[in-house]
Order: sequence, then C-alpha cells, then structure tokens
Amino acid sequence: MRNHKNDLIQFLEWMRNGIAFCTTWFLVLVLVFCHFSGIQSILTISLIKMVIWIIGGVFIFNLFFARLIIAKWGFVKRLSCFMVVISIYECLGFYWFDFFTGLGTAIQWFAFVGVILLLYLICIAIYQRYSRQQGEIYTQALQEYQQKRSMENGK
Repeated sequence: MRNHKNDLIQFLEWMRNGIAFCTTWFLVLVLVFCHFSGIQSILTISLIKMVIWIIGGVFIFNLFFARLIIAKWGFVKRLSCFMVVISIYECLGFYWFDFFTGLGTAIQWFAFVGVILLLYLICIAIYQRYSRQQGEIYTQALQEYQQKRSMENGK
C-alpha cells in the first residue's frame, strides 16, 4: 500500500522548489536580456504572465514525475508523455508572450521540434547510461551475495 501522504508532501515540495528555482532562473534570463537589449523596465503584466507560466510548467512536471497521481509508469514513459505535453504548453506560452506570431514557417517549427527532440534524446541517453551503470553495480552486489551464501551453505 502506497503512502499518499508522503506522495502529497513530495508533490508540494517539488512545486515549491520548482517554482522558486524556475522563477529565479527566468528572472535572471529576463534581466540579462533586458540589459543587453537596452530595455529599462519590465512590465508588471509580463512578470505576472511569467510566474503563471512557470507555475503551470512546474505543475505539469510534477504530474508526470511525482508519484502522487501516476504511480506505476517507468521513467521513459513519464518522460515521453511529459515532453509531448510540455512542448504543447511551451507553444501556447510562446504565443501568449508574443514570442510566436502567426503560423510560423516550416523552418521555425522544424527548429523548435528539433530542439525538443534533441533534448529528449539526450535525456534518454543519459538515462540508459545511468541504468546500465546501476545494473552493473546491482549485478556485482548480487554475485558477491550469492558467493557468500554458497560458501556459508557449503560448510
């Protein structure tokens, strides 16, 4: 039986930490952009939109990776579904912020999808390497345990 209280606490902690981290990071990016672009002020509505967008993105992340709602999916399935949903969410956000206007060109959409796909494949490659290393560590520990048990039983 799963402990839903711990799952809820983890979900809320991840919400708090994700919102704090992303807000700080995006604010730094906005400040750097404004500094180099010569923009002297940031509209309050832009900051409100940014915070709302961040909260939504962190919520989507937590829906897929915290075990509160989806408990039995593996990492690759979580990541795959997350990437589809967050990509759509990003597109909507980019239109909301007026980064995207109109339908865009095929080259722009291929670039957007290409970046998303590249980052997805990098995540999968890192996960595969990590899983292989953990598998080797587990196998070695299991073999050592089996040898120890066979020596104990052989006496």
